[in-house]
Amino acid sequence: MDYILVIPAGHSAVLAQAVEAWRIAPVEVAHHPSDLTKITEEKGEPRMLVVAATLPNLVRNVAVMRQKFPNSRIIVAGSLTPAQLREIAADDVVKFPFPAGYRPDEEMPWTPMQVARTVGRDEVERPTGKDRVVLVTSAKGGDGKTTVVMQLAIWLARQKVPVVVIDGDYAGNTHEWLGVSNQAQSIAAFERDIPFDRQAFEGLLVNRGGVKVLPPNRVVTPDVLARAIRTAKAYYQVVLVDMHQGWTPQLITAKDFATHILIMTTASERRISATVELLRQLKEGTSARLRVVVNRVHDPEDIQRVRAALEDYNLKILSLPYQEGLSADTDPDFIPITDSKGKDPYPSAFRDMAAKALDWEAPKAQKSEKAPSKASGSDTNLSKPAKKSGFWASIFGGSKSDKTKGAKRA
Repeated sequence: MDYILVIPAGHSAVLAQAVEAWRIAPVEVAHHPSDLTKITEEKGEPRMLVVAATLPNLVRNVAVMRQKFPNSRIIVAGSLTPAQLREIAADDVVKFPFPAGYRPDEEMPWTPMQVARTVGRDEVERPTGKDRVVLVTSAKGGDGKTTVVMQLAIWLARQKVPVVVIDGDYAGNTHEWLGVSNQAQSIAAFERDIPFDRQAFEGLLVNRGGVKVLPPNRVVTPDVLARAIRTAKAYYQVVLVDMHQGWTPQLITAKDFATHILIMTTASERRISATVELLRQLKEGTSARLRVVVNRVHDPEDIQRVRAALEDYNLKILSLPYQEGLSADTDPDFIPITDSKGKDPYPSAFRDMAAKALDWEAPKAQKSEKAPSKASGSDTNLSKPAKKSGFWASIFGGSKSDKTKGAKRA
């Protein structure tokens, strides 16, 4: 029958009302598995399914819908992470509330799905195994975020890895590392919700020797940062984001894109306690791999103090030795990222830290491709069969017995 099936998954009547406003076909709403079963048995396959992005196990469940309703147009309403965009089996993904004038039966100039499917196709749809979105942050300022971000960018660029730095700190100065004091373009270009193709995006960057930076602006809103990360991810294997310190709205948004988050700190008691609090907040809201980098280490006791404070978090704690004059040096050719020899311990310590922080393997150490790891994150197993009892149960977060078991385990 000619109808639209809406699965609001938390948006309740708001999403259904927005779909009804299209005046394309009658709208049916499924709030529970029983609704979904009843509607589809009575009315058959819908003309269109509109699914909220808040649906549990979104990627896997959309894949189930695609299999069950091969002739239905599937639209996901809301924001998705880059990983979800790569894998989603929907026909389109649009923001919610819907953009003014949006109708699914009319071609839109741009939607996130079109960007994911048509821009930088090789990088987005066929990850190389090196794809990273790395946030570098800290609980307090002055812990060396920018220095480490730029060193990482130079280290990767010298390995011929496509890498770009996004300066998400409204007080940031990453571009100055490349000898540019007054940049012509900045992240402010993403205040407009419009697409940037490869050429347009490159025009925003400061470039020196293959090290590329999207400069900051005095205002970097969460939406601006999200658009910049989403665009950069389509073109670059590694996106490094220099964050403002603390638990900010920008960090809350950016963490949903991150594969790795590096938390910089030093060994002072005040900074360690602030780092513990930031970690507590991050652990509750991200699937990214968290790493703590203890900067400016003078002796082993510095590391021991940090380890003791973070012993409950079970994560990698890395370190960088103190390097006199490092904070004042803005030349990308300075010693920490060169293949220098001699007694200076910093260069080799930095390279060791970088490899561990990013789970990075040098090209010569890479082996032939293997099957994807089971620990690759949520929403990646598309082949997992639906449970025999209650075909639609998983779409609404599991059956009653599943929830009971989960409560007992917790």
